[in-house]
Amino acid sequence: MKYIKLLFLIIIINSCNKKQHNINVFIESENAQTEYAVSNAGKLFDTDILQRVFEKQEADIIVSVNEAENLKPEGFILTRNSEGKLEIVGKDTNGAMYGIFDVAEQLSFGKNFQNLKEKTINPSLKNRFVKFNLPWSPYRKGEVISQHEETCRDTLYWKSFLDMMATNRLNVLSLWNLHPFTDMIKPEKYPEASSLSDSELAERKQFWKTVLQMAKERGIQTYIVNWNIFLPDEFVAAHNLSDYKMTDKHWGQGYTSELIEDYTRECIKQVINEYPDLTGIGLTLGEGMGGMTSTERRDWANRAIIEGMQMANRKAKLLYRAPLSASTASTGDTDKITEVLTRETLDTLSIPSETIISFKYNWSHGHSSDKLFIVHGGKLSDTYWNPAPKNYSVLWTVRNEDFFVHRWAQPDFVRRFIKNNVSQSYMSGCIIGSECYIPAKDYFSNNAAKNQFKYAYERQWLWYSIWGRLLYDTQTDDELFAQQLNKKFGVEYGNELLETWKTASDYYHLFSSFYIGSWDAALYSEGFSSIMRGSNVDKKNKFDIITMQALGNRPVLDTSKFINIQDYVLGKDSVSEEIITPPELVDVLNKNAKRILNDLEKYRKASTNQELEIELTDLETLAYLQKFFAERINATLLLAEHILLDKNLEEEQIKQHLDVSIAYWEKITELKERYNKQVIPNIFNKNLDYQKYLETLTDERNNFQEIKEFYKHHVSTLSF
Repeated sequence: MKYIKLLFLIIIINSCNKKQHNINVFIESENAQTEYAVSNAGKLFDTDILQRVFEKQEADIIVSVNEAENLKPEGFILTRNSEGKLEIVGKDTNGAMYGIFDVAEQLSFGKNFQNLKEKTINPSLKNRFVKFNLPWSPYRKGEVISQHEETCRDTLYWKSFLDMMATNRLNVLSLWNLHPFTDMIKPEKYPEASSLSDSELAERKQFWKTVLQMAKERGIQTYIVNWNIFLPDEFVAAHNLSDYKMTDKHWGQGYTSELIEDYTRECIKQVINEYPDLTGIGLTLGEGMGGMTSTERRDWANRAIIEGMQMANRKAKLLYRAPLSASTASTGDTDKITEVLTRETLDTLSIPSETIISFKYNWSHGHSSDKLFIVHGGKLSDTYWNPAPKNYSVLWTVRNEDFFVHRWAQPDFVRRFIKNNVSQSYMSGCIIGSECYIPAKDYFSNNAAKNQFKYAYERQWLWYSIWGRLLYDTQTDDELFAQQLNKKFGVEYGNELLETWKTASDYYHLFSSFYIGSWDAALYSEGFSSIMRGSNVDKKNKFDIITMQALGNRPVLDTSKFINIQDYVLGKDSVSEEIITPPELVDVLNKNAKRILNDLEKYRKASTNQELEIELTDLETLAYLQKFFAERINATLLLAEHILLDKNLEEEQIKQHLDVSIAYWEKITELKERYNKQVIPNIFNKNLDYQKYLETLTDERNNFQEIKEFYKHHVSTLSF
């Protein structure tokens, strides 16, 4: 009897093991999204456990789409039925796909099938956009942009990028450039606008249809977003438009002839008609509309773009970017009149199947603060949401112009951001992405990091995961990200590693909240650099590492949390208790750095994984950036007391702080170059070489006695 019981136990164990390695999935109603999820689960989640079957009685998992009342679009339920089978019920095909992903991910973390967690998940935010600037007809120019064209013309790249978006629940791909149309169509009414041969055009159409179809298969909507008013060179030449002029194809007077309006309408209509998988159009009242009033810009968009959408044979969605300027200039400003005009338009639009308006959250530096202070152009009133809109929803564009090379992972920041800014009923989501960074070709990694990353976006894998998963489900806890770290690097301390990442990533938030940025080049946090403009700045459009002269009087962004050095020195006794003073910020930075470095010592003893070591080196870099930032504040505080209060110049103390900061910068440079190329193309500094910043720091150290005043920053003109 003892042996029979033992044999029975072995059979049960073997049966369980077999089931864990062969879980059968039956799909009740076949569709592209669920078929994609099941057939690609092995590759996407590094698990081959899920197997597609076509007989329901063979199934361990049954997938269905059901109009369940307790589910929102893209929501899903995981539950056990009376037979013990797992049922995945999606509100729609995307919800069913996400349910399959959830199961595959739980299994990939090592959870037994019998112990899978039952749950009901509803999306927190409907629109989870990725902003992707294309390298052709680009908004910005230079090697940093053009080098990506080959990668971005490769459908294998898009397959990989779209896979990443789908698994991270990012459900809208927006593709941005000045004039997207003639890369997708040859306008029937204006064929002279395109220089593509018939064979070239056929190749481009095949490319675009493949990309859009792959996105649709993954449940991802697609938009093309342009700037206005920009025209292809071929069209300008064919019509002898000698008065159409743009400065480096970026700035210019609005060109508003009937010819241009008709050409635009025809392009909009034809691209919607020829690409049925294209979800929507995005419009920008942009830099090519100089000299036009807000009313003229709005009316042009209505006549050219909205009317073009109306002419199409189907409805499309509309992303209406908030006007970049309220005046006739193109540099960025806001006013109430422009807001009212735009709201009147949005309230009455009936052509799009859905209308969304977007605003840049804290301008181009969305990772600066979890509270809103500025948009593109300045302050924003409540016009767009008071009263709450019924005809459109609102998005925040959370731009990243602060970290391209180094990584970021701070889910608590995203949670606070969501709580503070997108909890209202009229908010439908976010756009995340960059203007000056295209996540395609990996142009950062040097030979020491060779073969670790095929594409640039893979370096920022956790950034996409954190934003995507929290925008989809704000209740997602840190355990998910900790498990992702454990699985990726084969470690067991993912929870601790995530906490270290949070502390390291706080550098970006602290620095860009303390030192205000506006447009792209106004701040580059990972380089501790900035463009500086002002009446006493020694060079026009000075882009350099931030010196004491720049740091001393730069306004803060987060006025609820920080005070700048000059205001602090002049008014120490009147600073409220809620404010973090510069000396207190120094303490925070040094404590953060100490914790990171202590943690790194433990991690490096526990693992020799090379890709993990690359990320640990980023953590170390961010630790030293915090130490460097602290010493810059210390030195500047002493200089400020001399300049502003006429105290004795504490030369030796200042030198000591500057010498320590230089030593830290030397360490930062060594860490940056350990796995990254020494010279990296940058939009605003063609050959960004951190070694050269040492020259600026050394010159400052040797000549700071000559500084008689801090820069008088023209913050209102930082967007020029």
